[in-house]
Amino acid sequence: MIEEKTIWDEVWPVVEELIEATLAEDAATMRTLFTPDGQAAAMLDLFDVYVYDILLKTVLGREQLGVSRAVETDNGRFIHIEYAWPEPGSDQNSFTANDVVTASLTQIDGRWLIDSINPSTLDLPLTGARARGLIATGQSLSEDGKVPGESWILPFALYGGLLKMKLRPEALADPVEALLIPGMQERTYGAMALVNGRTLWRDFKTINKPDLDKPAAWAAAVEFIMSELELRSLTQAAVAKNHQIPLSLMVPRMKQIKKVLNIQKNDDRYADLHSTQIIYE
Repeated sequence: MIEEKTIWDEVWPVVEELIEATLAEDAATMRTLFTPDGQAAAMLDLFDVYVYDILLKTVLGREQLGVSRAVETDNGRFIHIEYAWPEPGSDQNSFTANDVVTASLTQIDGRWLIDSINPSTLDLPLTGARARGLIATGQSLSEDGKVPGESWILPFALYGGLLKMKLRPEALADPVEALLIPGMQERTYGAMALVNGRTLWRDFKTINKPDLDKPAAWAAAVEFIMSELELRSLTQAAVAKNHQIPLSLMVPRMKQIKKVLNIQKNDDRYADLHSTQIIYE
């Protein structure tokens, strides 16, 4: 069990430093606070520092924040810090889920680093499906179908695919990623789907070292797998058409990727499926 002193002296200061670096737009410092292969680092790499104004909710423009709780999971491997930005003038413990952020940290070489950031509560983390559900109800849309100006809506728009943040060209490492990620973004896949799609492709490429002579076919294959994991009602033919290739090029590659990575339905390695079992609070 992690001691409370450890949380205040070693864990929470890392989150504070990330908030300060985000406000200063200091990407170099931010990178030193993340686990190398975690969601937090991938978000920074793909979208640059500006995405963290949304993830950390500094975009709310509030001056005060407070830690609402710290939760230990996986026998102390992870500490989840939940904090909130209450509205000015409200009571210290008066806030809604729209004000809350969860930072998940783990130790590497004796140092606590941030593995992931979720712009919601630990009990009900924001996912692409949840964000799309809210958007589908029309609650988050203005009359012309655009994202309104209220800052609290931005995380939902980001995860639901309605907000298209500028991609860093350096984050797209090969011709497949250069087709896959912008194409998925244009077709309203959310930020986590873009991160997961890139991770899936890189995992496959590391194991299989494929020939990249037909990048559109590989991009289509990855996008179709992501559409399945995201529970989108897309046919193979529709995805192939988006990439302007015949099915005969896409389908064998899609099957090969699934086999090599042993991808199953609702694979939580690549699908935005949060489930945190609270062990200690």
